[in-house]
Amino acid sequence: MKYAGNEENEMKNEINILAVGDLVLDRPGPMEQYFEPSKKMLKDADLLIGHIETPHTDRPVPSSTDYQAPPSKPENLDVLADCGFNVVTLAGNHIYDVGTNGVIDTYDRAKELGMIPTGAGRNLAEAKEPAFYETGGIRVGTVSYNAVGPVFSYATTQKAGCNYIRVITHYEMQQATPGGTFPPKTYTFTDPDDVQLMKEEITELKKQCDIAVVALHKGDYNDDGHMEMYERPLAQAAVDAGADIVVCHHAHKTRGIEIYKGKPIYHGLGNYVCVTYALTPGYSDSPENDAFAELEEGFEMPEVHHYPWEDDSRFAMIARITADKQGIVQAGFIPCYIEKATTAPEPKSRGNGGDEILKHITEMVSAEKLKTEFEWSEDGTWVICK
Repeated sequence: MKYAGNEENEMKNEINILAVGDLVLDRPGPMEQYFEPSKKMLKDADLLIGHIETPHTDRPVPSSTDYQAPPSKPENLDVLADCGFNVVTLAGNHIYDVGTNGVIDTYDRAKELGMIPTGAGRNLAEAKEPAFYETGGIRVGTVSYNAVGPVFSYATTQKAGCNYIRVITHYEMQQATPGGTFPPKTYTFTDPDDVQLMKEEITELKKQCDIAVVALHKGDYNDDGHMEMYERPLAQAAVDAGADIVVCHHAHKTRGIEIYKGKPIYHGLGNYVCVTYALTPGYSDSPENDAFAELEEGFEMPEVHHYPWEDDSRFAMIARITADKQGIVQAGFIPCYIEKATTAPEPKSRGNGGDEILKHITEMVSAEKLKTEFEWSEDGTWVICK
């Protein structure tokens, strides 16, 4: 059992939980500059959660037959501890890209820095182990699942990797002509056995804490912002099993927010600090990576080479949840924008860039018919979900 608590653990009626999306810390030079605009806000949280997207190791053994993310330096994780991150989720599609060493070194470095990792480990038991953090007399438990793949990244009883939910993809022809004119319709389903196991694990987690957080690496980085068929049922199943908060990432773009049975589901927190030379020519060239960059429409070579995502990925958010021992008091988000000049996410308030981000999130909600309504907080620094 992984557990920690803050040093000043005085009893509080309510705590403030913040969570950010993908963290890709792969660029030479100091990482601190990318967190500077939001560092004070992050450090003020009672509990801060983030998702480490890529392995951090000096001992890479390339293990991916898909697109391989290059390993990041272990010391690049130091900035997360400095900014106050308490829990880091690791269950994602890139955590095993450079093999067992990448998983173990990332996990161990996070622990050495005082953070609690969950979602990946030396074996499946370690990957499934929840991260418990107590603050203000309120105990929060977090678990992390990869619902993207690839299969070789999954942990087993004797192999390092990540915790996972298998997703099945089926293509159905829309006309009775082989190789017909119309493209097939795509259906995606979660493996029933995996979902049942996830629900049992979340139910058990909830027995051990006041607030249960589930992190899901899910979806796709398509241009129109829609969610895949399996995403909402999977997130809702987590709430049905006892999750108080569901935070999701992987799409590298923000998605809508859903209030389901009074519990917030952040279907896509989007990028947070994501800097990488992965698709910069000459940095990690390989026939596989070249083919991926050519086929994948969600990536492009932009003005800033270490930020290979489209402009709409610059709309970002920090999940902001107030909770007490009984559950969720209030949920919402802090609008952020990833500036072109700095590639740093900057919190935006009402009348100072925040309205544009709120409009974008509202469009995502409307597109998926999530029915969530929003209003600005009284001080205009964050948006409340209703």
